[in-house]
Amino acid sequence: MKQVDRDKGVARSKSRQTLSEELETNIKLRDNKHSLFNVLDQVMNLIGDVRGKVAVMVDDMIDTAGTITKGAELLHAEGAREVYACCTHAVFSPPAVKRLSSGLFQEVIVTNTLPVPERNSFRQLTVLSTANLLGETIWRVYDDCSVSCIFQ
Repeated sequence: MKQVDRDKGVARSKSRQTLSEELETNIKLRDNKHSLFNVLDQVMNLIGDVRGKVAVMVDDMIDTAGTITKGAELLHAEGAREVYACCTHAVFSPPAVKRLSSGLFQEVIVTNTLPVPERNSFRQLTVLSTANLLGETIWRVYDDCSVSCIFQ
């Protein structure tokens, strides 16, 4: 399995390394450039070999799904066996649902930090609840306990 991330921020490198170690795999990065209005100009490159591998794309949000779709197209073109998309915030502005349900993704996994209306539902979509995580966090803050153990 290969985890693929669209950003190259230094702040994220530690969490990527931790994820890479937990999955016992290498991390492959896909660089991109955006123009105004969140339109993807180009996918610059894919670092590493994904032939025959399962690729997991992770992002903070999916808005129009342009970037993540272009990335999935690249991964499939480079021989990825399956491509999964994961994000925290499912904005799903048009034409996101059309792009995400086009068959490029084995599964699209999001959280319910934003409501996902029924009209934006599609076969590959899995929505995970954040209720327990938020409830536990609120309880720990109220009780003056550490919240860091939740994320270990």
